[in-house]
Amino acid sequence: MGTALGIAAFSVAPWAGYAGESTPSASRILAEIKSEGAKPVCSRLFDDTATFDAICGAIERGEPIWLDVAASLKPGSDGASALSLNYSVARALPRSPSRVLALIGHGFSLEDICTSPFIEPEPGLAEDYEKRTLAALANVSEPNLKGVAADCAVKVRHPKA
Repeated sequence: MGTALGIAAFSVAPWAGYAGESTPSASRILAEIKSEGAKPVCSRLFDDTATFDAICGAIERGEPIWLDVAASLKPGSDGASALSLNYSVARALPRSPSRVLALIGHGFSLEDICTSPFIEPEPGLAEDYEKRTLAALANVSEPNLKGVAADCAVKVRHPKA
């Protein structure tokens, strides 16, 4: 009976109370996308600001499963949700450059993720991001990603006044 109640609660409020967590796991999101499609899942997640923010924060860590979530949600995103996903993946760039660069052509473009992912950042934040990202991109060793990393670095680099 506990399981039936959990399923009923899930259909009414998808993430509330799921396994005692307010944010669904990456594997749960991927299963929902496989079952329902990216658009309804992305819309439902985006409608819950706290949940979507937590998911974006997880994507920013650059872990493979969360980058899979980003790539799986992207086709169902639009407007603000697409921009949030782009910025979250871009913020993962200094932590996991090869994994992030591998997403180019798989839902994300060079322009989506090779940018400064901030709107009105605190002083020094964008500069720190640029420094860390350029260092990470310079260390990409996979032959098939070296050219993409160089192209990305050009876009990430802020013009100096």
